[in-house]
Amino acid sequence: MTRRWIAALALLVFAGCGGGGEAKASRGGSAAGADVGPFGPPLGGLARVVSSAVLHTSGAVAGEFRGSKADDETGLRGQCNPKMWANFGIDLPPGEYARLQVTLTSRDAIASGATGRFPLDHLVVEFTTKDWKSQRYRGRGVLELTTHEAAPGKRRMLGTMSGKGLEGREAAEGRALDATLAFDMDFSCGVLG
Repeated sequence: MTRRWIAALALLVFAGCGGGGEAKASRGGSAAGADVGPFGPPLGGLARVVSSAVLHTSGAVAGEFRGSKADDETGLRGQCNPKMWANFGIDLPPGEYARLQVTLTSRDAIASGATGRFPLDHLVVEFTTKDWKSQRYRGRGVLELTTHEAAPGKRRMLGTMSGKGLEGREAAEGRALDATLAFDMDFSCGVLG
């Protein structure tokens, strides 16, 4: 297994571990946003830094799923260290599911403050049913960042994660999913200065 696959697997396995590590931040990327650390929450932690997130899916699961800080379920898991590949995800209110999460592993490092299109080794959309059966869809994708502020006390990342023809795994074997997640969060890949 490659180290990226192992890191992605660790994020998916440990993302469900409740534990501590929750960080709250206000909308403007205030000092409370620093609680998330320069690269993201600790392993298994959920940082409440996602101002808004909207997931549009078609194919095996068609729908629109929305989340924000106000719902107390939306948050960031994982890390984005500018010296290595990014490996983070966003939890959303699951609606009819027990859990809904979108995670990515970038092909290359994402520099602090960088914008543009970044190819993804993996984009994973996971719907976990109430009887804990995982409907996981995985494939190549793209992270597009239109805003990426990485200054101390003013962090913001605005963009989309998207993938087409994500292949079903486990309970979703043989099915495919197209997904686009638009997000706005008080977070960055590292902090400048």
